[in-house]
Amino acid sequence: MKGVVLTTAPGARLVDISHHVPPFNLRVAWLILEGSFSYFPQGSIHVMVVDPGVGSARRHLFCKAGAHFFTGPDNGVLGRIVEQNQGSAFQIDSASLGATYPGNTFHGRDIYALAAGKLLAGVPLSSFASSITDPEVLHIPEPRELQSGIQAESIHVDHFGNIVTNLRAEHLRGICAVRLEDKDLRIVRSYSELDGAEPGLILNSWGYYEITCPQGSAAYNLGIPQGRKLMIGKCSRRGE
Repeated sequence: MKGVVLTTAPGARLVDISHHVPPFNLRVAWLILEGSFSYFPQGSIHVMVVDPGVGSARRHLFCKAGAHFFTGPDNGVLGRIVEQNQGSAFQIDSASLGATYPGNTFHGRDIYALAAGKLLAGVPLSSFASSITDPEVLHIPEPRELQSGIQAESIHVDHFGNIVTNLRAEHLRGICAVRLEDKDLRIVRSYSELDGAEPGLILNSWGYYEITCPQGSAAYNLGIPQGRKLMIGKCSRRGE
């Protein structure tokens, strides 16, 4: 992929955001991309190749959102970026792009890297892509307020074993502790406020609360994988 970009646009500067997205995991691809792209210079092109549908009839996209460009498969990740950032989506025409004989297993190299390189080289987007209004949009569940508390969900477990939930600041405003099933969790501002393997809740740099054990794996210790529904009970002070 890097070779294709550099052949098409020799002056390109290439940066790897991540090669650690679990296979086929669209939620994690979206979480990393959404949390990263705005820290790059405006006009950057982000190539997203987490593509369970490679070789199928799903569309190839080029998108613009927040003064950034994105290219990748139409599997919901880029559509969610577009929706969240009031962006626009375009469908790539492989023949117009010059990808006359793309393989069936590596569209990252044969289509998306080529599209990124061409735009970097000054080729107009309109010469190989046309506007669409219906990109697939990845569903990320919203927390639900229930009589018994908040129904949340584990949307990602990172390599430290931190459990990233779909809870954001507004869901727990004014709360200093929560009850997760049979455990009380303090809400802290830094990992160092927790003792050893004590689990707690912290607002991470992506704007989501994560369940953490600072010297251990929260996912392992609590037995919570990605995708688990979580019932969160609010309390104004620990143990209440």
